[in-house]
Amino acid sequence: MTKDRIGVDLVELDEIETRSTEKFVSRLLSVEEKRIYDKINDRKRRIGFLAGRFAAKEAYTKAYGSFDEPLNFRDVAILNDDAGSPYVVSKYRPEDTVLISISHSRRHAVAFCMVRIKE
Repeated sequence: MTKDRIGVDLVELDEIETRSTEKFVSRLLSVEEKRIYDKINDRKRRIGFLAGRFAAKEAYTKAYGSFDEPLNFRDVAILNDDAGSPYVVSKYRPEDTVLISISHSRRHAVAFCMVRIKE
């Protein structure tokens, strides 16, 4: 049996820029995401990357509601395939199907997550 759940999150880029200390970055990004982030030279693109990952991980968390253990954002990676589409790599419930989408405007980043939970 499966159960579908959704989550969505919207963040303001200005808020993420204000919060984008090294401590925030290290708590938010997985090792793989940090490698990508470190290669981004443009400040606005770096903030957009952080905002998108933050929104995606919040949407992911909202879709599930709770886990058997406390969620650590570093254990959830939002990566991109060769076509640029985001996908989730997570130690939490890896048997489930997770779909994720991220979008940006000049002021916001939004993410939508749908999970198909195997029971």
